[in-house]
Amino acid sequence: MTKGRMLKIRKIFTPTNLTILAGIVLLVIGLGSYIKQYVHDNTVKVLANAGAGEGGGDPNAFRPPLQVEATMVPASQLTNEATNSQGGATGEQQSSGKIPDRLEIDSINLDAPILPEHYKEIYQNDQVFIQWRVPFRHASGWHDTTAKLGEVGNTVLNGHHNAYGEVFKDLIDLKEGDLIDVYSGEIVFVYEVNTILLLPEKYQSMDERIKNASWIMPTSDERVTLVTCWPPESNTHRLIVVAFPVKDISTATQ
Repeated sequence: MTKGRMLKIRKIFTPTNLTILAGIVLLVIGLGSYIKQYVHDNTVKVLANAGAGEGGGDPNAFRPPLQVEATMVPASQLTNEATNSQGGATGEQQSSGKIPDRLEIDSINLDAPILPEHYKEIYQNDQVFIQWRVPFRHASGWHDTTAKLGEVGNTVLNGHHNAYGEVFKDLIDLKEGDLIDVYSGEIVFVYEVNTILLLPEKYQSMDERIKNASWIMPTSDERVTLVTCWPPESNTHRLIVVAFPVKDISTATQ
């Protein structure tokens, strides 16, 4: 390498230029993180607008059900009312419920983490709805205001079936009687599939979509509800799987 070329390289890679370059790299990384978070926070709002007769949205992405905000009942309130009416545990004792962190369904070879997900408010025609976020990876999302494991109430898990890891791509193959294992750490809660529903969703009226969402509302019994869309090429239907605890099997393995 000639002396002149060495001098040119030294002029380019000065401490000042390297500092500027590092700043540009950090800026790009920061902007990338911001854009990713923005997409995550706003995608459900965009998809919500792809309803009956409306344009926009991704036709091949899971659209979580819309719930009427005014009809929401906190799972903890429902649990306390149910147990107190039976002379059972107090609200303070209900905090022993476990947060789900892993889902395993042997019959469809599913083993995936569960991530807590929160909802955001959707405004349509002067009415407020809520819609739940869904993990953008091979993971199921736990609706974080629904019942914890071991509590009376509806533990709701969502997931994509044809995008972002396709965690629920084989959910359609479940059959009545199949077992679902939901973990919290080393503690496993076992549920048996009781009900499988394919409900028309795309292009349906708002009333019909809200009716579909009733399956993810709080309940006075203990259950787990899995929700996604179907089929992969059009997402015209809501796939709902309801499972109930298997007696004498939900035990700690630690």
